[in-house]
Amino acid sequence: MRARNRFIAGALKLLPLLLVAAVLILSAASCGSGTGNAQTTSNTTKLPPGASGETLTATTDEAEVSEAQVTTQEEENSEGSTNNSTTDSTTNSNTTTELVKTVYLSGANFAVVSVTRDDSNEAALTSSAREVAGDFLQLEMTVTNAGDELVDLSNLSFRLWNPAIDADLYEDFYGSDGTYGSYVAENVISATLLDYETLQAVSIKLRVGETVDNVFLFFDLNPQSTARNDGVTMAGTNLIVYDTDTGDQVEINLSGYAD
Repeated sequence: MRARNRFIAGALKLLPLLLVAAVLILSAASCGSGTGNAQTTSNTTKLPPGASGETLTATTDEAEVSEAQVTTQEEENSEGSTNNSTTDSTTNSNTTTELVKTVYLSGANFAVVSVTRDDSNEAALTSSAREVAGDFLQLEMTVTNAGDELVDLSNLSFRLWNPAIDADLYEDFYGSDGTYGSYVAENVISATLLDYETLQAVSIKLRVGETVDNVFLFFDLNPQSTARNDGVTMAGTNLIVYDTDTGDQVEINLSGYAD
């Protein structure tokens, strides 16, 4: 009986120790399980069916490369546009274009190469004439035979029209000499095509393909005064090339040339 009582007493003493041990074991198991779940949740990415971790990595890398290429291309396009714009602007600002107007009549091309407004007749002065002040229009020309037969320049009349030209005034000063202007119609005068070197009338025949240059027309715009004829502007002035054989004519408006 005493032995039984001692056994029971010993068992009661061990019971608290067993309970403590059990609690510690359960606590350790609980902590380990929580940590494992947390790690799994934080390190695992949900993938689409059939995809692996390697597939995801490759796709991500390709997307980054593609984005970089697009950015680079956009930068290059932007730089290219800027350069082209600058080049075009520089080219335009540094380029000077001479105005040349050309018309075709009776197998020939007639081109106005330059227009000059002079305050005296010095440019067309011959030894038999005197220099006078006034308002003179000098038109440098080229004529090219663009047809298939001879072009006779003596059959052509070169005329000038402007509402401010009074054709009735020319005979009083020039008489029958129409080198620098003679009456054609109310506001139309004619002049002679001259050679720059000789200041003589050009009345030659041009062969097919031949060009004559270094020739000009010299119109007196105000034959009875030394003043400038302010009513004559290039925008309101036409050069007329008239074929006396056929009656055909063409006109060149002188707008764009300096007054």
